[in-house]
Amino acid sequence: MISKQQRQSLILDIIQNQVITSQEDLLSELLKNQVETTQTTISRDIRALGIVRIKDIDGQLRYQQLTSEGEHDNVAVTANTVDAAIAEYAIFVTRVQFMTIIKTTDSSGNAVGSIIDDAHLPEVVATLAGFDTIYVTSPDEASAEALTTRWSALVG
Repeated sequence: MISKQQRQSLILDIIQNQVITSQEDLLSELLKNQVETTQTTISRDIRALGIVRIKDIDGQLRYQQLTSEGEHDNVAVTANTVDAAIAEYAIFVTRVQFMTIIKTTDSSGNAVGSIIDDAHLPEVVATLAGFDTIYVTSPDEASAEALTTRWSALVG
């Protein structure tokens, strides 16, 4: 039996050295390393480690860890990357005047906020992200409405 820290370290090693496109692939690789766990545990580890599924430079969706500096190895952060993160982690999206508020799953607010920042979207002036909430400030109400409409359609 390995510790949580050892399992999470192995997960990071796996996603850094292999193209892992699903939780099932990750579970399979863990089993190859004699680590038995559940998909629920893997989901928690993914959120805790700030791992998101985004397109790499070849356009393939894969799991990547977001670093605290917002650096993404081999990843071009685009509007599509933001959409993928919103679709995977957002619970609901709403607008208040020129701000879009995104409620996310536990502990994914900062990671998704980092993706939004790194995409340099023209509709985004700044973000403020926490544990499970992101405030996205837009230059005007029309921009905020466009983001809210787009991202709301992805939540489901």
